[in-house]
Amino acid sequence: MTPIFDAEAAARVLLEVRGGGARPVGLPATPPDPEAAYAVQASVMRQSAGPASWKMALLAGRDRHAAAMPASEVVTSGATLAPLPADAAIEVETAFVLGADLPAGSRPEAALAAVGEVRLAFEIVSSRYRDRTIVHPLEAMADCFNSAGIVLGDAIPDWRDRLNGPLDLTLSLDGQPVATTEQGATLPQTADFLAWLSTRAADMGLPLVAGTVIISGARIGPIPLGGAREATASAGSVTVGASFLPAAQPGSGGGSRERDALASGSPSL
Repeated sequence: MTPIFDAEAAARVLLEVRGGGARPVGLPATPPDPEAAYAVQASVMRQSAGPASWKMALLAGRDRHAAAMPASEVVTSGATLAPLPADAAIEVETAFVLGADLPAGSRPEAALAAVGEVRLAFEIVSSRYRDRTIVHPLEAMADCFNSAGIVLGDAIPDWRDRLNGPLDLTLSLDGQPVATTEQGATLPQTADFLAWLSTRAADMGLPLVAGTVIISGARIGPIPLGGAREATASAGSVTVGASFLPAAQPGSGGGSRERDALASGSPSL
């Protein structure tokens, strides 16, 4: 007989890491399917302060899904972030900020109409697991698809036109340009995702409301941070930037709260 997956127990493991505990190899048991992974996300959110922010993601690089993340992990450009693990990475994204509620069952055209602004953004990639490259994809999904924070930069003017093509993005780490290739979903693809998410979020008890931040998938990255202390990205005059505190030395104490949490900077919500 197949044992029943305990989403609450899995969530407790992830919450312990968020609270400063050591990163485990994985969960006590692998979620058997995406619904179980969503149940873990929902359990973590029930015990986290504030509303949800969201991440577009592909399970195993193929199937469309999403991650609910604490909105407390969203900060504005110029923030200084707490020390990160050596394997942390960064992505340059576009963040859709809702200007109105988006109820379940919304159509793509209604989803775009609900968007108040689109900002250039960073996603900080840092798993609650010891090595995110070896865990099962459903364990990664349960852990917000390895997301550890969002940094919101400038609003993109005329985003309906500009997001129909490349943004001509640049990325620098510690002042050094990084060779990158820009990618990303088209605006119609993002609109379709937002419409789909309106129902998924409501089903999880986390409906999409005005002010919700939704990152739409990496346009650059993930790029290993490699101990960088500063990151900046731009699309013409539109910019986003963040600084990182140095990692604690081995044996100096400090758990994952120092590594994965956001240290300073005003929350966006």
